[in-house]
Amino acid sequence: MTYNVETAEHAWLDLNKEDVASIKNPLINLEQKDRDNLHLHVLKLMRKPEYFQWTVKKLMNVELLPEQVVILRELWSRAFPMYIASRGFGKSFLLAVYAILKCTLIPGTKIVVVGAAFRQSKVIFEYMDTIWKNAPILQSLCTDSSGPRRDVDRCTMRLNDSWAMAVPLGDGSKIRGLRAHTIIADEFNSIPVDIYETVVAGFAAVSANPTENVKEAAKRKRLQKAGNWNEKLEDQYQDRQSNQSIISGTCGYGFEHFASYWKKYKSTIQTKGDFKKAADVEGDGPQEVPEYMKRLDWKAFSIVRIPYELIPEGFMDDQQVARARATMHNGIYQMEYGACFTSDSQGFFKRSLIEGCVAHDRNCGSVDWAPWCSTPFDPATRGNPDLKYVFGIDPASEQDNFALVIIEIHPEHHRIVYTWTTNKKDFQSRKQIGLTDANDYYSFCCRKIRELYKVFPCVRIGIDSQGGGYALAEGLRDHDKMFTGERPILPIIEEKKEKDTDRVAGDHVIDLVQFAKAEWTSQANHGLRKDMEDKVLLFPRFDTLSLSLMSEKDKISFRQLKDKVGESHALRLYDTLEDAVMEIEELKDELVTVVVSITPGGRERFDTPEIKTDTGKKGRMRKDRYSALVIANMLARESQREIPGPVYNNIGTVITPGMMKLDSSNQMYVGQEWAAQMNQNTCFGIRRN
Repeated sequence: MTYNVETAEHAWLDLNKEDVASIKNPLINLEQKDRDNLHLHVLKLMRKPEYFQWTVKKLMNVELLPEQVVILRELWSRAFPMYIASRGFGKSFLLAVYAILKCTLIPGTKIVVVGAAFRQSKVIFEYMDTIWKNAPILQSLCTDSSGPRRDVDRCTMRLNDSWAMAVPLGDGSKIRGLRAHTIIADEFNSIPVDIYETVVAGFAAVSANPTENVKEAAKRKRLQKAGNWNEKLEDQYQDRQSNQSIISGTCGYGFEHFASYWKKYKSTIQTKGDFKKAADVEGDGPQEVPEYMKRLDWKAFSIVRIPYELIPEGFMDDQQVARARATMHNGIYQMEYGACFTSDSQGFFKRSLIEGCVAHDRNCGSVDWAPWCSTPFDPATRGNPDLKYVFGIDPASEQDNFALVIIEIHPEHHRIVYTWTTNKKDFQSRKQIGLTDANDYYSFCCRKIRELYKVFPCVRIGIDSQGGGYALAEGLRDHDKMFTGERPILPIIEEKKEKDTDRVAGDHVIDLVQFAKAEWTSQANHGLRKDMEDKVLLFPRFDTLSLSLMSEKDKISFRQLKDKVGESHALRLYDTLEDAVMEIEELKDELVTVVVSITPGGRERFDTPEIKTDTGKKGRMRKDRYSALVIANMLARESQREIPGPVYNNIGTVITPGMMKLDSSNQMYVGQEWAAQMNQNTCFGIRRN
């Protein structure tokens, strides 16, 4: 066929001229009864899923792709749909469209949207808000009280007597009493499964129209008993609008609960509701099927999976996706863009190993958990004065991040409590808007270290000597970069390695490590993995409850800091707990990309996979947080098995000037040579007993 401009306009629908000509317009050649009640006929058409593209276009001023319409129809017709798609396909936007559509077409609809944190559930709400503002026809059909409403603990979109509400999940206690006809659980992998099952799923336990449903159920049962129930009546009964639980998100690892739900949904659909057979498919073995499962209709379950390869050309920036494929570990790419659950990471540090070291409720209550950490813990922006801390720092080069990891030392184990990163671009942005007074990048990094040094009782700072490590160490001893009352932070004093800073007054805590040395790096990496295997190194919990609590703590802490130092200075100093949480999650993601190889010389090499940069040059994935952790953990291991240093016995007492007496050796006390040789010219006030 020859295509012209007119026919090419329909190319995105994959329709030729004949296809377009064969499409029937339901508003043409109407029967007289439909012409007499045109408004009812239009409403009837709008409620039909096959016309949802037209409905959404007219009501919301939004044009959907055929693929999106198919997804909408699937969501509309199933009680338990699961929606998995490539990152960037607009899952949250389409769920917002669906929520408005259902609230508009089914009066009295109640929808609850939950996410990993309040900010995630608000993503869908923000899309609904945008759609509302650009939909004059929708606004004209609604009362004056309709529209978006924002409160401290919830955001609500009202459409006449229907509403869709985004709520923070927390521990579930504040939202336990909510009831809804539809639940939308976005980014499902981040929602604690126990809270979802005990609280969220209970939202939809009550029927959408309980009185009517009771009547229909009794009618069905009576007609079945009398033998007057037929297939047509059954279809009508099943077509009734029932409550929904929609699960949505990006794929994760096979050992996480999202994958577990996916397996159950998949086996239910594949076995057509033979739940005993489904248990065998899942590997659970033969078992008695509970009565409640026998009441489940397998047709109510659905899985929508949209990998990047099935997304229409032009919807996403192919260049950015190509870059992601080049810069991401293949396993992560398959989860993010391939919509595939991955059994586990393939690197030196398995994801299952990392998650097994997270101090959340499930792990802390398990039989194989470390006895020295019986309760979960959270990240911290201030240290405990009764504990010791070590800093691990990977200084930034031109292209990389500056990364800092803080580990808290306990007698039997150590904990990652804080992670922070920055780069030169971030520094320039902060400087432009006045969030830092530092004149140069390393001054900015040194200031951050000093601020953390004040609030964490630090006994050792490990800095990679490469890539700016010496420059950073110089900056920490530079008096021009100190505030009033601050002391130089200096390299450690080593007995067999004298340095020019040994006699300088200050805090001797900096350990410049040779991260590039193969022997040290191998020992440090194997030690890190061993500590995770033995549950000696632990990560803070990451769940919606902790995020919710941290968000509230952040608000209180910032108000207190603002009242103390003023808002502008508070913005410079303040770190949020929520930011610390997300930085630690980024640290985990870097860990799983680390692979080990053997050099031609027979040494182990720990690195991230090779990639191509935007310029086409070869490079590697970032590992700055990982490097900082390796350094910090090595210092933590050394501190726990550290041999006590020599004890110097005091042999004198304090006296007044003019009363000093030295022994025949001219020594005032036994100790290091440089200190033991003090005399009347260097000190007074010590007398031999």
